[in-house]
Amino acid sequence: MEKVSNPERPQDRVALNHSSPIVATWPMALITKHILHGFATTGCYRKAAGPRTFVAPPVGEDNSDLDDSDRDPDYVVEEDLIPTASGSATRIQPEEMPEEDEDEDDEEEDKAPPRKKARQTGTPRVWKKEYISHPPLPEYHHPVPEFLQQPHEFFMRMLPIELLEDMVYQTNLYAHQKDVSTTFSIDIHDLMVFTGIVLYMGVMRGPSIDDYWALDTRMPQITEYMSSKQFRQIRALLHFNNNENAKSSTDRFYKVWPLFSGITKQFLQVKATPTQSIDEVMVGYKGTMAGNLRQYIANKPDKFGYKLFCRASIDGFIHDIVMYQGATTFSSHPVDLCEDEDQQLISSKLVLVLAKTIQDLKNSTIYADNYFTSIQLVEFLRDKYQCRYVGTARPNRIGNPPLMSKKEMEKKSTPRGTLDYVSCNGVLAMCWKDNKQVTILSSDAGVEPLSTAKRWNKDTRKKVEIQCLAVIKEYNGKMGGIDKSDMLTHLYKTPMKSRRWYIRLYGYIIDLCTSNAWVLYKRDAIALLEKPMPLKDFRLKISTFARIYKNRPARMLRNTHEPFVLPRKGQRTSRPSDNLRYDYSKFHCPEFVNQRMTCKFCSTKDDIHRSRWICNVCKVALCLNNDRNCFQDFHAGPSSSSASTSASHAASPTSVTFSETPASTP
Repeated sequence: MEKVSNPERPQDRVALNHSSPIVATWPMALITKHILHGFATTGCYRKAAGPRTFVAPPVGEDNSDLDDSDRDPDYVVEEDLIPTASGSATRIQPEEMPEEDEDEDDEEEDKAPPRKKARQTGTPRVWKKEYISHPPLPEYHHPVPEFLQQPHEFFMRMLPIELLEDMVYQTNLYAHQKDVSTTFSIDIHDLMVFTGIVLYMGVMRGPSIDDYWALDTRMPQITEYMSSKQFRQIRALLHFNNNENAKSSTDRFYKVWPLFSGITKQFLQVKATPTQSIDEVMVGYKGTMAGNLRQYIANKPDKFGYKLFCRASIDGFIHDIVMYQGATTFSSHPVDLCEDEDQQLISSKLVLVLAKTIQDLKNSTIYADNYFTSIQLVEFLRDKYQCRYVGTARPNRIGNPPLMSKKEMEKKSTPRGTLDYVSCNGVLAMCWKDNKQVTILSSDAGVEPLSTAKRWNKDTRKKVEIQCLAVIKEYNGKMGGIDKSDMLTHLYKTPMKSRRWYIRLYGYIIDLCTSNAWVLYKRDAIALLEKPMPLKDFRLKISTFARIYKNRPARMLRNTHEPFVLPRKGQRTSRPSDNLRYDYSKFHCPEFVNQRMTCKFCSTKDDIHRSRWICNVCKVALCLNNDRNCFQDFHAGPSSSSASTSASHAASPTSVTFSETPASTP
């Protein structure tokens, strides 16, 4: 391609083609402008000594497909230009392209990426100024138990022993994965003592963990059951799932999945009330080890932490949990969604996942806030599951009903208590003015009966009564199940700070199991017409049970027991009471003495056996040799004690073995 005459002069440079080597001589401003507006589709203009002239598009060219942003008068479509002797350029009119076949256009359209189809709205809604009325739901009657169980029995229903045994196995496995030659190992008794200690720490909060074992601030309720070293070792190695299988799992909460799955199965076995509320829960965590699993919600007690979506009864018992983890939130939950459910909004799918685990969905009402509510969700639950729904809603999710606009509602001339409502096929859409506009969708409660609510008036500086709807009263009274559970778990919070991001979730599970157990205990106590104990006393009783679970007293008691006084010749020793004999919270340990005494278990008037071994608690002599093990049989309990040989007692699953050397004091 020929160059323009006198190319050294910048004003005579003409862009012939973007692939020409003359492009290298363009000014930088011109190159930048071409890049911003699309180099392949826009033309070039030519600077000359005289007035600036622009090359127009070809005559007859259709520019209807171009946007307004593409029709810039300072740019032209790039054409084939022929230089002339005077340095100007003339344009060759492009030949008309032959029309393409319609079949080729169809093929190109088929190859284009498919667009997301718009949501099918179905038949248009016809809103009418009508009330809605539904028959009331059946009342919840808690079954009356035969007797009131102990606090630890309710707790073990929420956190079963099988789950604790799995935690013991995974903790020992994790310790050996970190260090093959480690001597660390725990059993179910150690884990129960550890659980009892952290439960006690939640009630008696200390500035730091060291203060519980410090000389000036030590607490015997903790220090006498576990050493500081052992407590720190268990907390550092506590584990819930095998790390070797983590890479093959898409669940981002893989490390704590068995724990949440196990407690959720126990929660779902408890009968739910007809009124269920759905809301998010924040498990406080400010560390950076969890990545984007850590979320932020401004109006929660713990603003930073893990986001869980929960379903709870009206009294604060949480039944089901969905752990938010981004794209894998629903795939990690055991409940599957059908094709129609999967097309719903993400917030609506959360409600459907939690609602499908309700045992009697037809006789239930779900309450939720404006994050979850939409007109499509209310209609879907009503049509497919016959489930009722009440929730606050955002104005752009209610299906455009003919209600007062937000601008009209927020005018100062509009008094508080003003309401407007319409209904369509049993679904009520209403707006009500309180401090601000409140929009609600309901397929359960309606407008009537009207009532009043007291609000503070700034002008009169008094509380005044304003008009209030029945659905507002129902929502305010039955939406607080999740908030009540949050309050209970934050009253006595388990201190579980750690660099490992999932340990904080274990602390929340301990608190949640305790609060759920207390709610269930409260139901039984009220059914038996008894006054329930406070949550603090309930938690302390669980802690006491867990700390003495190891069948041994505190270390202080072991070192300060009264010495055994040998009886004089001819003096008989008395048999201990059954309460002392079968009290496994005390450390029944054999103690050697020089004087031989009569065995209080196997000796008879005609057949007397003597032994130098005594029980340091019962203060009686018992045989302990290769032929007889009266020490074990004497403490085995009424259910397993018999006149059979000691071998039969050793084979009994209910017997307790004391013949082994007791564990050393930690």
